[in-house]
Amino acid sequence: MVAIPDEELDCLTCGACCREGSDGRILIPEADLVRWRRLGRDDLAEAIVPGHFGEVAFAHRDDGACVHLGTEASVNACSIYEIRGTTCREFERGSRQCREFRRAAGVDPKTAISAKAT
Repeated sequence: MVAIPDEELDCLTCGACCREGSDGRILIPEADLVRWRRLGRDDLAEAIVPGHFGEVAFAHRDDGACVHLGTEASVNACSIYEIRGTTCREFERGSRQCREFRRAAGVDPKTAISAKAT
């Protein structure tokens, strides 16, 4: 199978990285908590769980996905995209980790729909 070029990967048809939020995997740096509080979004700063390495992380749904994954427009869109955390902002489409998440989720490169989501 030929790898999909990075520019053809569409996060809104995938969401695999956001579906791996269980067990405190999507970390939230302290600076994000401060930023959200300054924006009046204490709800985000308080909806956290213990994360890896002594940090906090985004809470997750029963299926393991980040609680912020999914909007009326798309099941793969982030409901806090404009103010999302640093970990999410810095995650690179097409990176090695991106492709690992896609493989683990069973994303079909032709339709980019997660096997877990169906």
